[in-house]
Amino acid sequence: MIILIWICIVADVAAAVFLLSTSMNSDQDAAGAGMVLLPVILLIGLAVLSYFLMQKHYNGWALVTSGLPAIVLLYLLFISVT
Repeated sequence: MIILIWICIVADVAAAVFLLSTSMNSDQDAAGAGMVLLPVILLIGLAVLSYFLMQKHYNGWALVTSGLPAIVLLYLLFISVT
């Protein structure tokens, strides 16, 4: 279960880094770049919360807090590929 939590945390942080890099490199205006910042903050915050919960041995809640964004990311990847 710990490995699954780490996979979800890495997926959340990787998505946050990807969103941050695309907002900095694209031709978006200031409002578009600002709107991308909230999901980045939420993804990083949920990854940190999941790590904290994992250290306190609340593995079920840690999986929920890191797994829910990972499931949403997998769904978005699925609909963008197909």
